[in-house]
Amino acid sequence: MMKNLKMKYVLTTLAILLSSIAFAQETTIKLLDTKYYYESSEFKTYYKRLVSFNDTTYYVEGHISFDNEGKTIQKLDKFKKKVDYVKIENTNYTSMLKNYDKMAFIQFTNAEGNEDKIRNVVARLDKELMIANVASSNYLSFDKGVGIAEYFLTDADVAFQKIFNVLKEEKMIDDILLGHRVYMDGDDYNIEIFYPLKYEGTFWGF
Repeated sequence: MMKNLKMKYVLTTLAILLSSIAFAQETTIKLLDTKYYYESSEFKTYYKRLVSFNDTTYYVEGHISFDNEGKTIQKLDKFKKKVDYVKIENTNYTSMLKNYDKMAFIQFTNAEGNEDKIRNVVARLDKELMIANVASSNYLSFDKGVGIAEYFLTDADVAFQKIFNVLKEEKMIDDILLGHRVYMDGDDYNIEIFYPLKYEGTFWGF
């Protein structure tokens, strides 16, 4: 009887320890490769993306455009999990449409009534990204029930990782869209969302 109780205690302790370790581990997210093709006659930007999420690589195809109100429409065309390649090969697609500095985009989809909390979270992001010297704040704005924050990126991989994990720690990761600007022609750009991984929908990019 005593031996069984000891074994039960050991197993319970081990389970708690393993759970604590798993909780402490950061979620890993990294854009491995993204290529674009702009169809000017349709005003659509087509993309092919490889993203690593918790050490699993996903292949995503889709396209972005605008609706009549100026909102971004993002459509998912293909989604594959656990692919075994890290580069996209396609002669019709290019790595960048325009050679601009990378700009991170965060939309807080449930901003109404949560403006103060979002401001506090963005202030934390500003501080952590500045200390790491991987990004600088562009702006934070609220309109139409959502909040939008943008950052100029000097190290996109590190910046997106930090952004993701701060939002996860603040329990806001389920109420955000995470992406970046995609420039098309001159200063014209649209927004591509890469998290949630299977996102498609219509949103304000202002």
